[in-house]
Amino acid sequence: MRQGVLSLLLTAISRAIFREDRQSGRMARMLDRFAFSKERLVIDRGGRWLSAVYVSAGGSAAEDAPVVLICHGIGELVEYWGGVQGLLREMGISSLVFNYSGYGESTGRVSVANCEEDALAAYEVLADRGHRSIVLLGFSMGTGVGCAVASRMEVDGLVLCEGFSSFREAALAMGFPRWMTRSVPNVWDTANCIGELRVPVLVVHSDADGLFPLSMAEGVTRACGAKGELLVIPGMSHNAPIFEPTEEYWEPIAEWVKARSSQLIAKRSRMVS
Repeated sequence: MRQGVLSLLLTAISRAIFREDRQSGRMARMLDRFAFSKERLVIDRGGRWLSAVYVSAGGSAAEDAPVVLICHGIGELVEYWGGVQGLLREMGISSLVFNYSGYGESTGRVSVANCEEDALAAYEVLADRGHRSIVLLGFSMGTGVGCAVASRMEVDGLVLCEGFSSFREAALAMGFPRWMTRSVPNVWDTANCIGELRVPVLVVHSDADGLFPLSMAEGVTRACGAKGELLVIPGMSHNAPIFEPTEEYWEPIAEWVKARSSQLIAKRSRMVS
């Protein structure tokens, strides 16, 4: 019952955001700007079909380029990430972003379990392509998804952008009453589960995020212990890193990803030799 209520809440929030995007014209602008139609792919999730976009950094050994698996936010589509994927490609990083079940052209329904299983299916696509280094990146709601599944993947790091300390706290920040948030399961409790992960974590947050306060990112970073690092970006609203991606925001992330990947690829190569 409580899981059903949670699924309805997730669906209601995402639909409300999409409706606002359509009415404001933002969705049309993002779709018109999307430049990676040829990079689309479909992921078979055993009865569900997930729409996704894979952008390769190219080169003669593309599998040696670090790749970022992106778990997007609650009111986003893969097309919204075209600008970010283009920037990452210029910085030498491949990327895969997918629509959760019930989003865009993906079939199925929106639920916590499906979001997590969808992320695992997308990871398997990258592993099957032979990528030697995969970093998981979550944005907004995707930070909860990413933290929840990171221990079930062989990833070299986890990046949490504009995230929350827990889904309940996120719902409160979005204006939902406390009695309603208490009626749903306490899922995606990032501040509590992050300490159990063994991979390094980069927490990225703007000091001008009007949705989730910087204090949430600071709390998550403290919960990481020695493996966590906080990067504060000045002056950007919550969704600005996607709608208007800049090098100021994404280049430090790209450098962190490349540093992690190069170290671990070199270490694995020494072990093989």
